[in-house]
Amino acid sequence: MGAAGASESPGHWLRGRRIAAGLTQEELAEQSGVSVRTIADLERGRTRRPYPSSVRALTRALGLPETAGAELVARYRAAGDGAPEPPEPADQPTGAMPAAGAVGAASTAGGTGAEPIGSTARGTQAGVPRQLPTALPHFAGRSGELGLLDAMLDDLGHSASGVVISAIGGTAGVGKTALALHWAHRIAGRFPDGQLYANLRGFDSADRPADPADVLRRFLDALQVHPERIPADIDGLAALYRSLLADRKMLVLLDNAADVAQVRPLLPASPECFVIVTSRRELSALAAREGARLLSLDVLTAAEANELLTARLGRQRASAEPAAVTELATLCARLPLALSVIVARAAAQPHLPLTALATELTEMQGRLDALDVDDPAANVRTVFSLSYRHLPDPTARMFRLLGLHSGPDISAPAAASLAAVPLGTARAALRDLARASMIIENVPGRYTFHDLLRAYAGEQAALREGDRERHDAVRRLLDHYLHTAYGAQLVLYPGRELIDLGMPFASVTPEPFATKAAALAWLEAEYQVLLKIIELAVHEGFDDHAWRLPVVLWIFDIVCGHWHDGAATQRTALEAARRRGDRDGQARALRGLGSLHVMLGSYTEAHACLSQARRMFRQLGDTLGLARADVCTAQVFEFQGKYKEGLAITLEALDLSQAAPDDLNMQLVRASALNSSAYYNAHLGDFGQARADCQQAIDLCRSIGYSPGEAGTWDTLGFVWQRLGNHAEAAACFHRATVLDRETGNRFDLARALSHLGDTHLSTGDPRSARQVWAEALAIFEDLHHLEAGKVRAKLDALHPVTF
Repeated sequence: MGAAGASESPGHWLRGRRIAAGLTQEELAEQSGVSVRTIADLERGRTRRPYPSSVRALTRALGLPETAGAELVARYRAAGDGAPEPPEPADQPTGAMPAAGAVGAASTAGGTGAEPIGSTARGTQAGVPRQLPTALPHFAGRSGELGLLDAMLDDLGHSASGVVISAIGGTAGVGKTALALHWAHRIAGRFPDGQLYANLRGFDSADRPADPADVLRRFLDALQVHPERIPADIDGLAALYRSLLADRKMLVLLDNAADVAQVRPLLPASPECFVIVTSRRELSALAAREGARLLSLDVLTAAEANELLTARLGRQRASAEPAAVTELATLCARLPLALSVIVARAAAQPHLPLTALATELTEMQGRLDALDVDDPAANVRTVFSLSYRHLPDPTARMFRLLGLHSGPDISAPAAASLAAVPLGTARAALRDLARASMIIENVPGRYTFHDLLRAYAGEQAALREGDRERHDAVRRLLDHYLHTAYGAQLVLYPGRELIDLGMPFASVTPEPFATKAAALAWLEAEYQVLLKIIELAVHEGFDDHAWRLPVVLWIFDIVCGHWHDGAATQRTALEAARRRGDRDGQARALRGLGSLHVMLGSYTEAHACLSQARRMFRQLGDTLGLARADVCTAQVFEFQGKYKEGLAITLEALDLSQAAPDDLNMQLVRASALNSSAYYNAHLGDFGQARADCQQAIDLCRSIGYSPGEAGTWDTLGFVWQRLGNHAEAAACFHRATVLDRETGNRFDLARALSHLGDTHLSTGDPRSARQVWAEALAIFEDLHHLEAGKVRAKLDALHPVTF
């Protein structure tokens, strides 16, 4: 593989050689006798220990020497160190099953240093989505339903209507999700391209049903689609989603659907895909039009309910009081959710006779007989009341206040601020609630509700907490997320302008971050919560929080590719700031919305928003805000190819940056503006000024430790030297940019720098080196599903074949 391939993964090297040879995966499979799936798994790093014979067959088909095959085998072995060595097959090799992985992508504004600029917030490692939540540890009964689901698998690839769909219906708490997850985990191996999961929140009392467009964006992100390729409208999203799944064998679980209209855009068309839908509503229209098989769940049979209770209580305790077990099953209406709650109540008092528990439940039911006894949920309410009554007072209060949280889940530190208690007290209360099955620890350290329990908690909060306490609890919750998010973005993006948040409300303890990695991990873990918190702020009338939190998240949204969500929250911020009459908030929201429109390709809207923002910053006398808005405006012109106009606005930003030359915020703006100025001047032919601007920007970036800006400026300086015909200097600059980009994990800017480096190699009469770096750039762009891939592919196609 040589020195050129020493720093890259064997999969990327193999992919680069294939592209350099001008072969598709299908063509390479035909020439080598290795399956397309195996080639795809090798290139994406899914296979850690490939068959040596497969690797040798591929290198021979690519016309590479035998030594290359041996070295590639060794590299795969080194990369997969610790994985078992696969035995050589007697006949044609096949690909290994993909391993679980995760993918994320982020880009800046093209590596020119235009605002907003920042380091890549998450890596981009190819992988198969494995989104199924953990199955419940205890599952009993449902043998008939499991058999019906198993039978549906036989239709894969043969369904006349395309995708195979199973719609599981039934009342609340009957175990629809438990059945779907249990079966999905059991047959997940049949779907090597992975599993997608979404909670559609069809009946969540604390939130409206999930927007299919939002679900599709999350699915496309899991499928490694770069944000720039994600369409804005629902039809485009659904079409791209169906196209991506057309040749894949995937399992899709759509949980808690509100209705058929919510489900339809989320259905793939491939007959190799299997979709499970759960809903409280009967989805007969899905059966009529899409050919879904309807599976209606009833409560458990008496035998199944007894089996579940026996498994959860322990055989010894259950066999000592079999009549009480049967009575408890009856009192819980044989509803799985109610059964799990009563089991947790019994586990909390292991010496309490089951007959006494049944008597207590009967008495509680008598006091709640005003409820509709024909509704199984009425029995659930009785069970909830019994469990709630036995909670310690601090735990019961925590349960009530959790009903005010908008979901989808909560951490212990946030719960501590919500309840105004120390972190240790909050953790103890959450553990008590989890042991009582009143909440679920869905991932370590994060807790969520069943929607019935969330509704019950909200009812208890309304009954037992006064208006002032509920108001203060929501204020504490909002302050916790706002101040913690602000602290995280200051760690991740030092030098950003400050926002006056004031002191957090009494008993609120924002979470601290010692490293960028910790700050990033918090933002990623809490992102969906933060979107709901913004909505909660609007609903509860906290407009100051409703505009400040989106503004705090602006750079994170830009860098991490949350462009659609970011634009939506900036609109929310703008409306909230207008309601408050806060012109500073309006200006910041308009600037954020304008920059997000740039990333989404909506240049007319971007100009309109940024023009308003600049006017408002000027009226407010906010020089820093105006300078940043100027750099963002220049970026719009850059994306439109209007370099003269972009330069004029950038020069205004540079003039403004002189107002406070020693201020760290202004220094970052100046570094970005200098890089942008250099790039525009180079396009306009003023190479002397471009070189001077680049050197100033590099010196400034180094002085403030701004590595992403320095990398972007080296790339710009390489572009300048390239235009001047000094290819040796250009290559050196591009190389420095690639080194910094690799260190920061910024794969998008790395691919751009590699593309420019390839241009330089071609100009010096070295098409072999050009092909090599372009192949790596193309591999990255294709991994990111970025439109730049087409330009690089065209360069490769224009090259004459070379001999390896």
